[in-house]
Amino acid sequence: MKHPSGYTIKDVIEAGKEQRSRFNFDQYQPDFMGLVSLNSDRGWPITSGVRPAHQVTADVLTSGEQIFFEDDLLMPGESARAYVKLLSPEYYPHCLSVGREINMNEGSRAIGKVKVLEVYNAFLLASS
Repeated sequence: MKHPSGYTIKDVIEAGKEQRSRFNFDQYQPDFMGLVSLNSDRGWPITSGVRPAHQVTADVLTSGEQIFFEDDLLMPGESARAYVKLLSPEYYPHCLSVGREINMNEGSRAIGKVKVLEVYNAFLLASS
Protein backbone atom coordinates (compact mmCIF):
# COMPACT_ATOMS: atom_id res chain seq x y z
CA MET A 1 0.00 0.00 0.00
CA LYS A 2 1.38 3.39 -0.99
CA HIS A 3 0.53 6.75 0.50
CA PRO A 4 -0.29 9.52 -2.03
CA SER A 5 3.17 10.96 -1.25
CA GLY A 6 4.74 7.80 -2.68
CA TYR A 7 5.88 6.26 0.62
CA THR A 8 5.01 2.70 1.57
CA ILE A 9 4.19 1.51 5.09
CA LYS A 10 7.62 -0.19 5.11
CA ASP A 11 9.25 3.22 4.43
CA VAL A 12 7.30 4.74 7.35
CA ILE A 13 8.28 1.89 9.72
CA GLU A 14 11.98 2.21 8.82
CA ALA A 15 11.91 5.98 9.39
CA GLY A 16 10.30 5.43 12.81
CA LYS A 17 12.89 2.80 13.80
CA GLU A 18 15.73 5.13 12.84
CA GLN A 19 14.22 8.06 14.76
CA ARG A 20 13.62 5.97 17.89
CA SER A 21 17.11 4.39 17.78
CA ARG A 22 18.68 7.87 18.02
CA PHE A 23 16.47 8.99 20.92
CA ASN A 24 18.21 10.30 24.06
CA PHE A 25 15.83 11.53 26.81
CA ASP A 26 18.35 13.96 28.37
CA GLN A 27 19.30 15.53 25.04
CA TYR A 28 15.74 15.61 23.71
CA GLN A 29 14.20 17.09 26.88
CA PRO A 30 10.53 16.34 26.13
CA ASP A 31 7.89 18.70 27.49
CA PHE A 32 5.51 15.90 28.46
CA MET A 33 4.60 12.24 28.08
CA GLY A 34 1.20 11.48 26.61
CA LEU A 35 -1.02 8.68 25.45
CA VAL A 36 -1.44 9.29 21.72
CA SER A 37 -4.70 7.95 20.25
CA LEU A 38 -5.02 7.96 16.47
CA ASN A 39 -8.50 8.24 14.95
CA SER A 40 -9.69 5.00 13.37
CA ASP A 41 -10.77 6.79 10.17
CA ARG A 42 -7.32 8.28 9.47
CA GLY A 43 -6.44 5.57 6.93
CA TRP A 44 -2.65 5.77 7.35
CA PRO A 45 -0.35 5.04 10.32
CA ILE A 46 2.01 7.49 12.00
CA THR A 47 5.51 6.76 13.23
CA SER A 48 8.02 7.94 15.81
CA GLY A 49 9.22 11.40 14.87
CA VAL A 50 5.85 12.58 13.54
CA ARG A 51 5.18 16.30 14.08
CA PRO A 52 1.45 17.00 14.15
CA ALA A 53 -0.08 20.20 15.48
CA HIS A 54 -1.30 20.13 19.11
CA GLN A 55 -4.23 22.25 20.35
CA VAL A 56 -2.58 23.33 23.64
CA THR A 57 -5.08 26.15 24.36
CA ALA A 58 -8.37 27.23 22.81
CA ASP A 59 -6.54 29.62 20.49
CA VAL A 60 -3.06 28.04 20.15
CA LEU A 61 -2.20 25.23 17.77
CA THR A 62 1.52 24.38 17.87
CA SER A 63 3.72 21.76 16.28
CA GLY A 64 5.15 19.04 18.48
CA GLU A 65 7.40 16.07 17.77
CA GLN A 66 6.26 12.71 19.15
CA ILE A 67 8.67 9.87 19.96
CA PHE A 68 6.90 6.57 20.68
CA PHE A 69 8.76 4.36 23.12
CA GLU A 70 6.92 1.05 22.92
CA ASP A 71 6.68 0.65 19.15
CA ASP A 72 7.72 2.45 15.98
CA LEU A 73 4.31 2.59 14.36
CA LEU A 74 0.84 3.66 15.47
CA MET A 75 -1.98 2.29 13.34
CA PRO A 76 -5.38 4.00 12.97
CA GLY A 77 -7.57 3.25 15.99
CA GLU A 78 -4.59 2.43 18.24
CA SER A 79 -2.97 4.23 21.18
CA ALA A 80 0.64 4.41 22.39
CA ARG A 81 2.69 6.35 24.91
CA ALA A 82 5.01 8.99 23.47
CA TYR A 83 7.33 11.75 24.58
CA VAL A 84 6.25 15.09 23.11
CA LYS A 85 8.43 18.15 22.55
CA LEU A 86 6.44 21.27 21.65
CA LEU A 87 7.58 24.20 19.55
CA SER A 88 7.98 27.54 21.40
CA PRO A 89 6.33 26.70 24.76
CA GLU A 90 7.18 30.19 26.07
CA TYR A 91 4.16 31.48 24.11
CA TYR A 92 1.58 29.33 25.97
CA PRO A 93 2.71 28.91 29.59
CA HIS A 94 0.82 26.92 32.24
CA CYS A 95 -1.47 25.17 29.75
CA LEU A 96 -0.91 21.47 30.56
CA SER A 97 -2.09 19.29 33.41
CA VAL A 98 -2.03 15.56 33.98
CA GLY A 99 -5.19 14.00 32.55
CA ARG A 100 -5.89 16.80 30.08
CA GLU A 101 -6.66 15.72 26.51
CA ILE A 102 -5.50 17.85 23.62
CA ASN A 103 -6.42 17.51 19.96
CA MET A 104 -3.80 16.45 17.46
CA ASN A 105 -4.17 17.83 13.92
CA GLU A 106 -2.74 17.64 10.43
CA GLY A 107 -3.65 20.97 8.97
CA SER A 108 -7.29 21.64 9.83
CA ARG A 109 -8.13 17.93 10.19
CA ALA A 110 -8.17 16.33 13.66
CA ILE A 111 -6.31 13.00 13.47
CA GLY A 112 -6.44 12.05 17.14
CA LYS A 113 -5.91 13.10 20.74
CA VAL A 114 -3.09 13.13 23.26
CA LYS A 115 -3.86 12.56 26.94
CA VAL A 116 -1.20 14.17 29.16
CA LEU A 117 0.32 11.54 31.50
CA GLU A 118 3.33 13.46 32.91
CA VAL A 119 4.55 17.04 32.47
CA TYR A 120 8.35 17.49 32.50
CA ASN A 121 8.51 21.18 31.55
CA ALA A 122 7.48 23.08 34.73
CA PHE A 123 6.85 26.19 32.61
CA LEU A 124 3.94 24.39 30.91
CA LEU A 125 2.43 22.93 34.08
CA ALA A 126 -0.91 24.54 34.93
CA SER A 127 -1.26 25.78 38.49
CA SER A 128 -3.77 23.83 40.55
